[in-house]
Amino acid sequence: MHLRGLGYALAASLLFGLGAVLGQLTGKEIAATIVAILALAAGGLLLVASLVFTRIPSFKALQAFKPRDWVDLFLLSCPGTALPLLFIVAGFARTSALVGGFLLQLNGMAGLIFAMILLRERIHLKQGIGIVLLLLGGGLVVFKGTQGVSWGRGGLGDVLILAGAIGLGFGFIPAKRLSERIDPLPLTALRLLVGACTLLPVLAFQLFVGSHSLQWQPSPTTLWVVLPAYIITNFCLGYLVKQAGLRLLQAWEMAAIMQTVPLFSTIFALLFLHDSLTLVQTAGGLLAILGGVVVSYTRTVHR
Repeated sequence: MHLRGLGYALAASLLFGLGAVLGQLTGKEIAATIVAILALAAGGLLLVASLVFTRIPSFKALQAFKPRDWVDLFLLSCPGTALPLLFIVAGFARTSALVGGFLLQLNGMAGLIFAMILLRERIHLKQGIGIVLLLLGGGLVVFKGTQGVSWGRGGLGDVLILAGAIGLGFGFIPAKRLSERIDPLPLTALRLLVGACTLLPVLAFQLFVGSHSLQWQPSPTTLWVVLPAYIITNFCLGYLVKQAGLRLLQAWEMAAIMQTVPLFSTIFALLFLHDSLTLVQTAGGLLAILGGVVVSYTRTVHR
């Protein structure tokens, strides 16, 4: 069971790594609010369609929901999903992919802290060493060694991505609590649809009160290839696989493994953005893999 959970966590990291590249491409041509609502709503509806197709009455679990469960669903959907997505898409359009990738990686560290404080989960010393290796490895992958990064250039974009990363880290907590109450597929569908609804007031405010119109200049490739791929990989599959992993792992474990997202985002940047790979990046990737092995092995030993 634990091995399967690790497989889900790595699959989620791979999908979100791809999503970091697709989201950045999309956010340059479409306003962040529109991207977030389209991605959440379309992803949620596709998951609902899969529920209808399988004819499984999966939403019956909602009848047993207590007030706290509904609160957790809102916390997961809005501050744990919708608002972070809005901040991250808007931030990537205003900063470099390198700085944004490192800041986004901090969602794993935020998830670890929230898990220890709110869920009372314990982390052993050797597991902590593995987490540090993951963080350092991801940092080396992002920073490309001696090429350097200008931190002052991003400004507001850096702040938005950092806020989004903290929100995603907080989302591990209600997601873990709800994983014991409802299956991953209906929970993920609800998470996305409720999240899309919570952003509608933001869209209305920007349309009627904002001083400028929302950006909508997608190229045919972005509209018919990049955006659908972003929706399917991240919002139909990524969140679903992540939720399935949370049923088998502790929240801090999922958060730790998710720190490998920069490793996968760099690989996809090499493939789709024709980026270059340095020796230091390669060393960082190996360090991150070693950290993941340490976290997984020590967890098995302490079972």
